[in-house]
Amino acid sequence: MKQNPTSQQIFTKAQEVLPGGSTRTVLFYHPYPFYASRGKGSRIWDVDDNERTDFCFNYSVLLLGHDHPSVRNAIQTQLGNGTSLGAPTELEVKLAERILQRFTSADRVRFVSTGTEAVMNAVRLARAHTKKDLIVKFEGAFHGTYDDVWISVNPGLAAAGSEDQPTSVPECAGLPRSVLDNCMVLPFNNSQAFENAIRKRGNDMAAVLVEPVLGVAGAVPTKADFLRTVRELTAKRGIPLILDEIVTGFRLAPGGAQQLFNVKPDITTFGKVVGGGLPIGGVASTNEIMKPYEIPEGRKPEIPLSGTFNAHPLSMAAGLAVLDELKPDAYDKLNLLGQRVRSGLKKSLADHRVSAQVTGVGSLFHVLFTKQDVFDYRSAATGDKKLLHLFDLALLNRGIYLPHLHWGNVSLATSQDDVDHFVAAAGEAAEEASSELGSSRV
Repeated sequence: MKQNPTSQQIFTKAQEVLPGGSTRTVLFYHPYPFYASRGKGSRIWDVDDNERTDFCFNYSVLLLGHDHPSVRNAIQTQLGNGTSLGAPTELEVKLAERILQRFTSADRVRFVSTGTEAVMNAVRLARAHTKKDLIVKFEGAFHGTYDDVWISVNPGLAAAGSEDQPTSVPECAGLPRSVLDNCMVLPFNNSQAFENAIRKRGNDMAAVLVEPVLGVAGAVPTKADFLRTVRELTAKRGIPLILDEIVTGFRLAPGGAQQLFNVKPDITTFGKVVGGGLPIGGVASTNEIMKPYEIPEGRKPEIPLSGTFNAHPLSMAAGLAVLDELKPDAYDKLNLLGQRVRSGLKKSLADHRVSAQVTGVGSLFHVLFTKQDVFDYRSAATGDKKLLHLFDLALLNRGIYLPHLHWGNVSLATSQDDVDHFVAAAGEAAEEASSELGSSRV
């Protein structure tokens, strides 16, 4: 609190005009968040001018770091031509072409404004294509706040049913009971459970929705054989596979997780990285599946898709600048940095005698305070959340910013010195937090 008196004052005002004093739950820290004033490269400053090394990057959005000159210049150039033009621009065509060069599983792209909208439209496309309603998702996977899939993201284990046949649990109040009937939840990384579900309900399935890395659950990557099984069985049944690449698209490889894991989805959702820090989302798929978006002369499309800020020219310009920077050697750097974080954290936590698992892949990572191996939602849920919260606060006090109770990531602006500082601070922070709770150590 001594570091952030101005943030505390702003939060007091925020509580008077914003429910809970917050507009975005995942950015809220108890007892109050710090309020950011600016970012540059791998650094972020708050309104009290505290400087921290950023390992959040707006929840993996800023793959080039804060205020990258190429992105800034692209946005400034477009600003000189207007902000919101109310007509198509050539920028959306160029960005679509560039995306399709990377997502070779797709023939066409449609842009929206958020990841949630991307998933919503992907599900709608799949249902239109199959004329069925049942969506399969995996326990612990977050696909945005769309009602039909905001289910069993972080369910209490008492209500979640058996490990092999989880119960569909609404993530929040206000979701209609009807969505539970049309969303089957299965355990992540469990091929046998998926095979059983396909055998019993495959004829009812409109789509299978996969997040290749469970972000909210703790940066838990798919096992290659699991994703391969899902692809093979859905292809045999003609069930569209939707790969949610909102986080992993353009981050884990030039062609996203589908390139890294060598899987060809029927529908891909994307967002975050390719917006360059501005709002964006999109759906990519084949000509056949995207056909309902075609606009016949004199008639409305089978699926109208519009939105005031879809393909916003500023986002399109920023996206082109981002993809220009993401050459193959960029991924070499990102993957080496991510591996340096994960291996460094494992050693530092072990040296400080703190029990933890470090998960992740590529440039993504997470710390879970548990002795159990982590491979799905249930195993990740054994992590000590109170200890994780104290760990996050202790890191803030040491000049490190992680996403609140969430997975972290590195950017191209992150240096090896940034990583080494974080790793050293993490061991100290974990030992301090563990001592405060009186937690057992290895």
